[in-house]
Amino acid sequence: MKKIFSQSALIILSAVMVVCISACASKKGVQPKGEEPKVAEKAVEKEPKAPAVEEPADVRFAKKLQKYLNDGDRRGAIACFDNMPKELEDKVDLKMILGALYFSDEQYENAVDVANRVLEIEANNLQALELLSMCARASGDKKSYKETSEKILLIDPYNPTINIQKGEDYALNKRYKLALNSYRNAVKGDAKNTDALFGYAQMSYYLDDTKTAENYLNKILEIDSKNAPALAYLAKLAYGDENYLRATKLIKQAIEIDPMIYDYWMDYGTYMRYQGKFEEAARCWEKAVSLDPEYFLAYAYLAGNYDDLGKFDLALENYHKVIETNPKYFYAYESTAILEYHAGNYKNAIQYFNKANSYSQNYSYALMIAACYLKLGDAVNAKSVLANQLKTLEKTSLEYDMVRFFNDPYSKNAENQLKQKIAKELNGNKRGKMLFYLGLYYELMGANDEAVEYYAKVANMSAPMFFEYRFAEWGMKNGSDS
Repeated sequence: MKKIFSQSALIILSAVMVVCISACASKKGVQPKGEEPKVAEKAVEKEPKAPAVEEPADVRFAKKLQKYLNDGDRRGAIACFDNMPKELEDKVDLKMILGALYFSDEQYENAVDVANRVLEIEANNLQALELLSMCARASGDKKSYKETSEKILLIDPYNPTINIQKGEDYALNKRYKLALNSYRNAVKGDAKNTDALFGYAQMSYYLDDTKTAENYLNKILEIDSKNAPALAYLAKLAYGDENYLRATKLIKQAIEIDPMIYDYWMDYGTYMRYQGKFEEAARCWEKAVSLDPEYFLAYAYLAGNYDDLGKFDLALENYHKVIETNPKYFYAYESTAILEYHAGNYKNAIQYFNKANSYSQNYSYALMIAACYLKLGDAVNAKSVLANQLKTLEKTSLEYDMVRFFNDPYSKNAENQLKQKIAKELNGNKRGKMLFYLGLYYELMGANDEAVEYYAKVANMSAPMFFEYRFAEWGMKNGSDS
């Protein structure tokens, strides 16, 4: 739900309601609150009970409006104004409340109409100008937004509403220093505006000024101890300091206040994971999925988590969801292909290796696709893939020799030359990849002992940085089990 206007509008709203309700104290026959009626010292005889005094129309209106606002019923509150007492029709503050309600209900044309009527009465009414600015921004009218914002800042350079909006616009475009300056101006205009304080803290965080960020987040909590965004960002700061217990405590407090925020559950899961609590992390990310099943990120976290736990079916299921919800997230294609291959779903693996190759052409993908075809008994398509890959490689390269070794009829001489070249390769990751593909070749040819030998060499490497490492581990295990 959108905020009803801004922090300043809420202050106006409260003031108006106090004025309207307290107006009853001045009405004839109504006792001001806190005063006891005077009693005659000697009552000669008991007078008949006076009839109940009906509340004035403006007081009834104010109380009815207040009830709708307390219930969060915007439409009901707007409908109240259809039966507004005539004596209240020209009150500027009430018009502004109606405009704020229209804005929060996305009835921007009606909100603009109300603001313009206020400006006819008070040409420089800042709240009306703010409302025009906000409506222009929300409806995408850049010209009106700019003109109105500039007019406001000429009157009030530190206007919180406009400076906060400018800060948000700069932040969206990743112009964090400019955003920081706008939020600084907003804080100057209202040192207790929690939106301004949070914006300043957030930009400080983005600019790696964590001390300032923490200082301003704590200022927010001094004003509002249950400010969930401030608690969540303090948790991020604790996480950055590797204080995972404190991060967990803070994010749990934020979630208790607002349990429907996707990012809070994502962060909670991350803090659990860094404590080695993988199952708890998964539950947090599953909750994030339930809050927004159309967004890909929680699926990606779940997929990686289940993959690490060896729950490959669940990992594959979540990688599919990543691709479904964000087909442009190309990182998922390689991981999906790997798990499809591991599951023996070679046709699916071909599909995903091809997709990964379309984003980042790689001779490794061609070799894995060829291997899938060979496992499916389709030597024709395997050779076609390998022949096309050879055209893209330098003939003097080790990669060319490996692809050609897969493509050409077996030659003992070619095998020995390839092994010698691999042994001379100085780049550890490149040498490891080549050892894997030599092992894969032997596996495809049915020479399982030789395959396991080469897979073991790869598996024993220290922190390899290539995806084939996983196939070597699985291949070595499968070979030793057979």
